[in-house]
Amino acid sequence: MALSTDEFYTSDYDLSEYSANQFGFGVSYTDIFAKAHIWKFGLKSIDLKFYQYDRDTIFSSSIITAGFKFVMD
Repeated sequence: MALSTDEFYTSDYDLSEYSANQFGFGVSYTDIFAKAHIWKFGLKSIDLKFYQYDRDTIFSSSIITAGFKFVMD
């Protein structure tokens, strides 16, 4: 419980003290010479990453990202 005489306080429970953890992993593929082609584009790299965020309150999230880089012939 916070008191208004404290240096910092909030009545918003979501901003109160909590503990959180995030972990993730990813894989990347890079074709230095862009041998793989899709139409006129050479596939330069592919990135795939996953992150998991957990908080001791009821909040958690999972994030998946994918990225592609192409070079034009």
